[in-house]
Amino acid sequence: MNALFHAHSGLRFLVLLLAVVYAVVLVLGQVQKTAPGKLHRALGASFAGALDLQLVLGLAMVAMGRFYPQLIGHLTMMLLAAGLVHAAQVVNRKRAQPGHVLPLLGVVGALVLIVGGIMAIGRSPFAMTAASTVTGS
Repeated sequence: MNALFHAHSGLRFLVLLLAVVYAVVLVLGQVQKTAPGKLHRALGASFAGALDLQLVLGLAMVAMGRFYPQLIGHLTMMLLAAGLVHAAQVVNRKRAQPGHVLPLLGVVGALVLIVGGIMAIGRSPFAMTAASTVTGS
């Protein structure tokens, strides 16, 4: 269970890093008025995939008995973040002319939800958490 917690906790940094890099690339693409390309698709898929893996790890911890009331808000915000990212990417991909704005709104909205979800359990999004400080350990 501790290994799962550490994987979930550490993956948070990769998710946040991918979100920021993806947002920067989308902003640059919008400013430079370039069409979305392979880099945009790869970063979008990487961010969505890392967020999905983060969700799976979190749900596995809950299924294994690590649950406390603050997790309800945390889980809700994280599920909304993943849904927002996927919805923005799917809708953008189906457009006749895919752009940068819709995925950017999706990633920024997801970042807000992710940070809020982390704070919902009383943690900082940028601080490492020792397993011994987690309720239910």
